[in-house]
Amino acid sequence: MRARVIRTRRSASASASALTLASAAAALLSGCTGCESSTRDLPSGAPATASASPQAAPPPPARDVVHLIDELPSCDLEHRGLLFDTGANALIGRFAWQGTVPTGIQAVEHDGSTWARISERQIKLTFVLPSASPIFVSARAVGLTSKYATVSLDDQLLGTLRLQRDQIRIASTPTTTLPADPGLHTLTLQFSGRLRQGESFADVDWVRVGIPDEDPATYGPPTLRDVVAPAAALSGVPHRSIALRAPGAVRCAFRPSRVTRLRTAIGALGSGEGDAEIRVLRDGQEPLVIHRVHVEGGDKAAWTDVELPLAPFAGSLISLELRAAAAARGGRILFGDPVLAGSQEPPPSVPAARAVVIVAMNGVERPDLPPWSGRPEPHLATLSELATSATTFDHHRGPSTVVSAVAASLLTGLPPPAHTVADTGARLPAHVTTIGAIASDSSIRTGFFTGVPTTFRAFGFGPGWSRVLEHPPTSGEPATTPIDAAAAWISETVRQDASNRLLAFVHARGGHPPWEVSPKELNALKPADYAGPVEPRRAAQVLARLRSRRRDVLSPEDRDRIRDLFSIALAGQDRALGNLIGTLKAAGLWDDTLFIVTGDLASGRSDAALYGEGMDLQEPVLTLPLYVHFPGDLYAGQRVAAPTEIIDVARTAIAALGLSFARKPLGKDLAAVASGLEGVERGPQIAALGDRYSTRWGNLVLSGRLGVPPFLCDLDVDPTCAFNRREVMPLATVSLFRRTVTFDLSVRAPAAQREPATIDAETAAVLNVWGAN
Repeated sequence: MRARVIRTRRSASASASALTLASAAAALLSGCTGCESSTRDLPSGAPATASASPQAAPPPPARDVVHLIDELPSCDLEHRGLLFDTGANALIGRFAWQGTVPTGIQAVEHDGSTWARISERQIKLTFVLPSASPIFVSARAVGLTSKYATVSLDDQLLGTLRLQRDQIRIASTPTTTLPADPGLHTLTLQFSGRLRQGESFADVDWVRVGIPDEDPATYGPPTLRDVVAPAAALSGVPHRSIALRAPGAVRCAFRPSRVTRLRTAIGALGSGEGDAEIRVLRDGQEPLVIHRVHVEGGDKAAWTDVELPLAPFAGSLISLELRAAAAARGGRILFGDPVLAGSQEPPPSVPAARAVVIVAMNGVERPDLPPWSGRPEPHLATLSELATSATTFDHHRGPSTVVSAVAASLLTGLPPPAHTVADTGARLPAHVTTIGAIASDSSIRTGFFTGVPTTFRAFGFGPGWSRVLEHPPTSGEPATTPIDAAAAWISETVRQDASNRLLAFVHARGGHPPWEVSPKELNALKPADYAGPVEPRRAAQVLARLRSRRRDVLSPEDRDRIRDLFSIALAGQDRALGNLIGTLKAAGLWDDTLFIVTGDLASGRSDAALYGEGMDLQEPVLTLPLYVHFPGDLYAGQRVAAPTEIIDVARTAIAALGLSFARKPLGKDLAAVASGLEGVERGPQIAALGDRYSTRWGNLVLSGRLGVPPFLCDLDVDPTCAFNRREVMPLATVSLFRRTVTFDLSVRAPAAQREPATIDAETAAVLNVWGAN
């Protein structure tokens, strides 16, 4: 079977914009011009996708700002205890490590407020108690078929909530005689009664984990509706505000950068005086007050502007707390327009490029490549040169351990739950827009060259590109054919018209078997009398059989043979990369080219994972190389420590071509990351595989399976992740998990959109040679 060359082109598809978390993926998947777009990423009136001259740089993004009021659903609300607002998406990520809201919880309305209608027998909520204290649990609810609900804390019975049928009331348990320990807890509500078709147990407005006090005032729950004052005015100056009764607080988790500043205006609503505090909470440390303000209400009420640098906490996961420490009875402390602001000027965008060339190498690991190997690599001359002359990124991460899922994310700028290529049997749906389709629709020449069977047309790849080449491992042609074909196509395109702009994607074999080795090279390998099962042409099939046994059975000689064959194959790929760069230079394009080399999946060190897919989401497998040559040699020779992801490649490529996604783009511009002018915060890097997840935020990695308590690893003190720090770092655990679930729900496409790959006999034979299980 020879390499297949296909010419194809398709237009971007259209879909409606998202209105809720559950349907937000529709807008992300769409490439339509009618979709709702982000004003941060698309200038007013700009088309969704538009061609631009190579001299025209894309418009700079607006200054990076996070509005804390918009983040409230994912924050903790506290007033005389912790409150769970059931009607405003505030419970997302709290349902005992579940990834979704239980199906037996539906939104209903009472007197203009949103409540939760419960038809689940049992509800479990996970939360963090900041300090030791006696507690009680109360709820505002209406009984339907249930007369009471038993309440347990960590499986210890606290008491019973008595419910009144068709009547709203606040029910409470007794206060515990002993203080509950600080840290992670699970609250369980179990409803009485039997359900008939269409019935529910109760309607619940809120649930409170109360802290007993001597305050005689009627409890005012800090629901999201209650704490947001859209236009609170003091001295004639209005601010969209967080309004808190004392004692009360809002706590939101962030990982600030060196330039992050908290900016707000603080005042008192009502008569009397009050005190406001801004605190930072971290696991294992006492709360730190970083600012106090005394404010006056009544006729003298005025705003006090506050701006605090958060640089001392850069790189750390913190809970930022806005606290009403004291206020007059009936009064509130206001935090007006609280935001986390980045640098005064936006970081530079990637320079405009005449050509964008992306090479993803299969089956390579960073420890084998310069500069991460830490040793000279004479057989990798091209990558060694890129390690010194280009920009290298030291914390680059993949979104999955499925090769086609990683490639789909690179080409769409979407995570696997959004593009639905989340398993080895899925294909990329035709309605999901790729960077190739966007560029083709803007009259940019595009080429797609792959030697990896799981990115062939059977898996949905190729449509939307003007030139497509598939190079099966059964073809008998050189393993470097995809890279060589890309180089030839670039020469041809420039020869046809020197003004042509182009985008090329190459999915190279990298170090994956079958390996192309000459008899002379094979005879030179040690041991000379090797008689093991590893040989160049059938190695992938042998390793696939070993993976199916799920145990290490390779001998030391087998491992040495694999490493030597891998090195020979990778050296050939490196030489082809050098020829590709030489072609760009000969065409006069190199100085105006965005040239990216990355990986798709680390090959794995154990026999059970070697060149396999769908492995556990472990850091060594998810960590990928990333070399970037920016136009004009921008940031040449720099090593960047800031975290990056595969989806950043798509965003950077589109920006370099002067184009835009029709939907709000995810990811970051790699040039902005390399500039060191960080934004407000560094968001977590999230990888997913079915119901498994691995979320990295700086040195912390939270991993597990939905519905099961997660595993928290601190890489700074435990690089091998031998110890679970979930219980000793509860704030980080809950923050990472809620971020994971919130992101997943905001991008996940409906399950019905997943399409199975179309595997015919020819494709099956190719996959067999490739060693695909």
